[in-house]
Formats: sequence, structure tokens, C-alpha cells
Amino acid sequence: MTILRVGAVAILSLFTLLSYAATNEEMISKERAIEAALGAIGVEVLGVRHDKPDNQWDVFVKHGEKAFEVEIDATTGNVVATEEESLAEIKAELSGDLSHEGVIGDVDK
Repeated sequence: MTILRVGAVAILSLFTLLSYAATNEEMISKERAIEAALGAIGVEVLGVRHDKPDNQWDVFVKHGEKAFEVEIDATTGNVVATEEESLAEIKAELSGDLSHEGVIGDVDK
């Protein structure tokens, strides 16, 4: 009975390994998976920039008619803040015309 169990486990392990090897070549990237997930719930990524003074990633997204800036700590990956913004403000921030403080000319690039 023990030999039968060991054999079954060995066959299952081999099948799992072969299945993984066959599908591993066809896998999409992590980034593409994230895009698909966000698209499934109607979230569009408008842009991303690194805010050096605050050492965070500013991720700009749109969901329906609303747009948001999500600030992510670049070291820990924790969400620092989320705020709703106008599309015009996001466009200005991504172009460098407006900093996260909202001061013209104070550009965080």
C-alpha cells in the first residue's frame, strides 16, 4: 500500500512538473496580468512617475469618470495616499508642469 502511495505521488509530481514546463513558455508577463485585471474592473492606468523627494511611485488611474493619484512607498510598496484628481491635474503632473504639491514650476521628476 505504501509503495502504491509513493508511486502515485511520484506520477502526480511528474505530471505537475511537465504541465508547468509546458505552460511556463506560454505565460504572459506579470505586467500584462495586472493590466488584464485592472481592465476587467474598468481601471485604466494613465501614467506612473517616480517622486524622488518623497521616494514614492505616483500611479495615476482612471475608473469611470473619476481619476485618482495613488502614492506608493518605493521601498515598502505600501499605499501612502489615494486622492481623487482632475484629468487636467494628472496630465499636468505627468508632463512636469505641476508637482504633487500643486505649485507651478516646482517639478518633481
